[in-house]
Amino acid sequence: MIRPINMVPAKAKLFRSVGEESRLTVLEALIPGERHVTDLAEYTQQSQSTVSTHLAALHGVGLVIRAHDGRQVRYGLAHPSVVRLLAAAEETVLSTSGQEYACASPCCNTPEG
Repeated sequence: MIRPINMVPAKAKLFRSVGEESRLTVLEALIPGERHVTDLAEYTQQSQSTVSTHLAALHGVGLVIRAHDGRQVRYGLAHPSVVRLLAAAEETVLSTSGQEYACASPCCNTPEG
């Protein structure tokens, strides 16, 4: 694969695109699979126009793809590497936060005896 000599500008554009919280919420909502804008709007509790704007930006940097479904459009993650990017971001946040986290699952909240 041929790559540009300097990947920094492309990486900066990518990070700017996911650096906005609402846009990141839309991106993470696509991890389970493709969704319509109306589904994403309901799931993220954002207006359809806001979600559409975010999807256009994410599509513009190549993070999401569009597939026509009759009169509607489904959106999905463009590549499995997007899931890995989000997982790496989460791992980095947790490892650098300096805070302790506990499991919130009921199975972990049993009294010690």
